[in-house]
Amino acid sequence: MPHRIFLFYFSVWTSIFFIFRCIFLFYYRQTLQNESFQDIVLVFLHGLRFDLAIQAQILLPFVFMSFLEPLNRFLIYRNIWKYFPVGIILYSISHLTGDFIYFQNANKHIGYEGFVIWGKGFWTVFSSVFVEDLPIVILGFILIGLCLYFFIQVVKKFQYEKDNSPLLQKILKALVIILFLVILARGGFQSSFIGIGNAIVTKNPLLNQFVLNGIFTTVVDFRVEKFPKFQMMHEVEALSVSRELISSVDTEFVNDIFPIYRKTKPTKGVGKPNIMLVILESWPAKYVLEEFSHKINGQEITPEFNKLRKQGIYFPKFFANGGRTSNGLVSILTGIPDRPGVSLVHTRYALHRFTALGSLLKKAGYKVKFYYGGQLAFENLTPIIKHWGFEDLYDYDSFQASGKFQKGVWGFNDLDVYNQILDDMKNDLSNVPKFTVCLTLSTHHPFQIPDKSFEILDPSEEENKFLNSLHYADYALGKFIDGFKQLPEFEKTIFIFVADHTSHRKLNYYEDRNIPFLIYAPWKFQPSINYRISSQIDILPTILSFIEEEFYFSSLGKNIFIDSSGGQAYIAFGNIYGWGEKEIFFMDTVDSFNGLNFSMFPPYEARKPCKEDPSPCLLPHKKAKAFLNTVEILLKKNLLSP
Repeated sequence: MPHRIFLFYFSVWTSIFFIFRCIFLFYYRQTLQNESFQDIVLVFLHGLRFDLAIQAQILLPFVFMSFLEPLNRFLIYRNIWKYFPVGIILYSISHLTGDFIYFQNANKHIGYEGFVIWGKGFWTVFSSVFVEDLPIVILGFILIGLCLYFFIQVVKKFQYEKDNSPLLQKILKALVIILFLVILARGGFQSSFIGIGNAIVTKNPLLNQFVLNGIFTTVVDFRVEKFPKFQMMHEVEALSVSRELISSVDTEFVNDIFPIYRKTKPTKGVGKPNIMLVILESWPAKYVLEEFSHKINGQEITPEFNKLRKQGIYFPKFFANGGRTSNGLVSILTGIPDRPGVSLVHTRYALHRFTALGSLLKKAGYKVKFYYGGQLAFENLTPIIKHWGFEDLYDYDSFQASGKFQKGVWGFNDLDVYNQILDDMKNDLSNVPKFTVCLTLSTHHPFQIPDKSFEILDPSEEENKFLNSLHYADYALGKFIDGFKQLPEFEKTIFIFVADHTSHRKLNYYEDRNIPFLIYAPWKFQPSINYRISSQIDILPTILSFIEEEFYFSSLGKNIFIDSSGGQAYIAFGNIYGWGEKEIFFMDTVDSFNGLNFSMFPPYEARKPCKEDPSPCLLPHKKAKAFLNTVEILLKKNLLSP
């Protein structure tokens, strides 16, 4: 009978999920050594629920096909529902292997990112994985090969036999099986479809992650298009709350049709300084803040940045709005926070009317350039960055064509990119102001460094590989500033250093959002520390305030030098969104209410969940929900700007 082969598929696939969950728990055993046996059991029991749900969602169409008896007369048709799941299950092994590697670097299961690499950037990712995770890759291929052989041997034994039962009995049997699979697919009898929030079964966020599997999270990522009712806010209320949160004395709203469209009130006498925006790949604030140890085993990881920090304006309470480079670029360069789930750069919203920094400053007479040592085509960013006003792009292909630099696995080292910027500055004799963006690379997995002299920590430990690359990136940054000081442009350039996101590795909830943000211009600003709570979307209006020009722009950020409220920070990444303000760091899942109340100041710890003590969560939840809905309204209705 057809259903027997699907029982076989379910049992084998469930075993594969079980094995990978064991691998996760074993790899993170040191971190989880204080967790109770009861919580570990909960992870496996609730994990089985997610595993069966995603299996049922994928296999249900094939089960349905197997019950269409008139079509089963054709061998080709039978072979589709009989053998096609073999390919899906074999693919799942490679997907789960990639998920395990991805989790080590992103601190989350893989989502839509598992598919955006298919294209020009695939071989870059593939080669980097071979360099750093060769044993895991080999093990994955061996497992796939063994499974392929096993499947072929077993599936061949399943022969189709026509069911000669009465028609009514066959229909009832099919309906019962399909109904059972539908219940499995939705995760049970609860009122709503199973979601990420259902994985919160212990008090340990990391342990809750292991309830999930990377195939489920990938599918869910592509579903985050419409929020459940309890996360939705009426359009009028959402826009009203958001406008109130971003209103500022140095800007004014100018168009009721475009709700956040504003114009600046420029400060007289500030002129048009050069702006050098350096976006630091994967830098966590943990290694540059005083409250954390910036020395490990006697080694200072970022000595050059620490020198600059003491000479500039540093913001310790600065946060990434998202968790990937695409999220960071959207937030920093457009002033609009990216959405949960699939980044807007991979949606139909990518070419909406953003008032991006490149376009704004080009209109103000600036020469705008964008530098990156990797491939902007990796996530099809080239046309989007051009859409944001950057016509002069220098990436992997440009550096390779120059023949001056030695490329690494992922691309060209930071110092090579910095040296190219310095050379271009020296050769540019025009008197127009310059806006330059540099996205660094060396701290991206697989953490490339030019030579072993930068291995200040034992590279046999994975985290040390990142720290060594961070030490090299800091060295390159120091050389860049030293070289820039030799140019006449130094005395009229404002440097802005900000990370695109953190390294995600071995970071708690606070550290995983907290990134360095430094404004460095000794000729203009006195050194100071600004404890305002801020985020990447505040960069655009802040940069505009440095320039004596009237700008019309749309952003959900505020000029960090004008706002005296103490600040605010919104986050949206994967299936999570949240709000930081005053003493509270609120986070919730998009698909169900699982509000968590964390401390914004040391000691960083989880307080009572919002379900147990809702009062502290009400206001930050409202503000976060307003931003969440406002972004969707603006994107879906294309109301960013005229």
